[in-house]
Amino acid sequence: MSKIITMSKTKEFNMLADKATKEAMDAIYNICDWTLTGDDVDQLLGSTPDINEAHSYMMKLVISNLSQYAKDLNNE
Repeated sequence: MSKIITMSKTKEFNMLADKATKEAMDAIYNICDWTLTGDDVDQLLGSTPDINEAHSYMMKLVISNLSQYAKDLNNE
């Protein structure tokens, strides 16, 4: 933990992080929804698209990619 962020501030940072996480999840949901529109997706899903399953899968992929991106940033 950084010297700037003392233990007494940890709880406050956790509360802010929870708020930011909820906002980020809403944004990711909307971005995935937008991404899964259009002709390219129609061809990808085929004639029997399960948009809910595709949306859940897309969200998992995006969150996984973001997690890896954050890990890579910490390793720089």
